[in-house]
Amino acid sequence: MITLKRLPADYQILAIASDPPRQPIKPHEIAAIDLPIDLDLTREVILFGQVPMWVYGALIDRCKTGPWIGCYAALEGEAVVIQSRVPEHSPGDVVPIALKQSPCPAILIGGPPNSGKSVLSNALRQSLTQALPQRQIYLHRANWDGEGNWSHEAHNRDLMHRLIREHERRIHELPQADELLQPYFSYQTKAVANLRRLADLVLVDVGGKIQLEKLPLMQQCTHYIIISRDPAKVQAWHDFCQPLLDPLFVVHSVRETQQVIKQTEPWLETIVGPWNAGETLTVPDLLLQKILDLVMKNQ
Repeated sequence: MITLKRLPADYQILAIASDPPRQPIKPHEIAAIDLPIDLDLTREVILFGQVPMWVYGALIDRCKTGPWIGCYAALEGEAVVIQSRVPEHSPGDVVPIALKQSPCPAILIGGPPNSGKSVLSNALRQSLTQALPQRQIYLHRANWDGEGNWSHEAHNRDLMHRLIREHERRIHELPQADELLQPYFSYQTKAVANLRRLADLVLVDVGGKIQLEKLPLMQQCTHYIIISRDPAKVQAWHDFCQPLLDPLFVVHSVRETQQVIKQTEPWLETIVGPWNAGETLTVPDLLLQKILDLVMKNQ
């Protein structure tokens, strides 16, 4: 079933979702869409939500009497005008949007390359979505490795690996890397700031390198998680994140099936494995509970 609700903002944002959450929407459901009774069609209507394009098409038609219609771009914190009946706005105009929600927690996920960061990030997203179906959990990949949620859910692994290779942007290896890295991470920093006013929790995969250019992005987070296949490289990530961020847990990743607690204070430290892309879709309860406690504490 399609659900609609207004988000708290200066402009009129209509959030679209499925109920139950994250369930596929059937095409016949658009016939039964009812606009919220508090939606004012004498004002602008800005659409937002991860739903099929035909749902957007149906809602644009339902809201066509409004002065203008836009689509909300979450990372940029702005609306793109797609239809207008007034001279003040034309299709293609960009309208900055200030959401009124207080910033939610943001968890930086770091660690050396090939330790399982992307797999852990996706598994956390999956586990948290299942545990908190009514909350908005957003995984933001602030790196250039070409991966996305799709790459952990694709059935054709050969095609998935080819697409990742073709879309990877190894900015740090380019001759003009010094000129590109700062604006790249400035954009990622602003994106996380915008997401924190939209979601209930933001997970931020920052890639496998400790770089000074990532400091503004790191400062936009509130907590951190380290996953490392090399114990000797854990302390460098602690040094990078502290004292600005609070540690949640450290995962020593291994290829074998293991789940061992090394310590519980001052942070949780475990040995957990394996972390296989396309196979590891959940995280152990002891790790999940640390984040659930954080989300519930901030509601």
